[in-house]
Amino acid sequence: MVKAICNQGTASWQDAELIELCMNRSKGNSASLLRRSAVGTGRGFSWVFRVGMKLVLIGLFVAIGMFVGGFLQFTNKVASYELTENIQPADAIVALTGGSTRIAKALELLAMNKGKRLLISGVNENTNAEDLKSIHLGYAALFDCCVDMERVAKDTIGNALETSKWMAKLNYKSAIVVTSAYHMPRSLVELRNQLQGIKLTPYAIPLESINEEGWWQNVDTLRFMLSEYVKYLGSNTRYYVSRQNFDVLLSGFMTRKEA
Repeated sequence: MVKAICNQGTASWQDAELIELCMNRSKGNSASLLRRSAVGTGRGFSWVFRVGMKLVLIGLFVAIGMFVGGFLQFTNKVASYELTENIQPADAIVALTGGSTRIAKALELLAMNKGKRLLISGVNENTNAEDLKSIHLGYAALFDCCVDMERVAKDTIGNALETSKWMAKLNYKSAIVVTSAYHMPRSLVELRNQLQGIKLTPYAIPLESINEEGWWQNVDTLRFMLSEYVKYLGSNTRYYVSRQNFDVLLSGFMTRKEA
């Protein structure tokens, strides 16, 4: 009877007890609906959270895989560099400072007429031509006629910028780049960013420690190569997001849109 009265709404004002029962029943139904709604919302949030965490983990594993794979490719590239005397001549030879061997090899190439002039980029402010002549005996005549030194560059980016200025001044269109093998990939990225349209030929001084079997077990070598690889990634990232490349991408997008 109570159920019928509640459903039909036929209770009179005299049926106070029945009306109270109807109200309690209604409140009970509302509370039950709220509980079911809360449970449903919680389950939905839990499902979204689980899917989100799975996507994050997948992305993390992919990123780690790409980093490790890129590092292995980088080290293989560094280890593959070999010195050769059969290198094709160019307009210029550019040696990036960081070791006396780099300058010595660049002078050898200049003596073999592999370039018209040599630029030694990043020379210490307190070092002059006479100091280098005393170190690299037998090349004094080359220093007097065909070697330029610049002292502005403090890093690889500076090397690229100053080399660009020097190449433009002499109207050179090709260059042999001399630096250490581990430094070559990053150097080429920075130089190509500044010397667009210029032919660059790498002449890398081999890194003996990375050519040894099991080199990755040497903590110092591994740390050094990882550090250089991270710098290389930074150079690549900066190059691909540079304003000039952004303009090229934007121009291509606008052309396709108009078409």
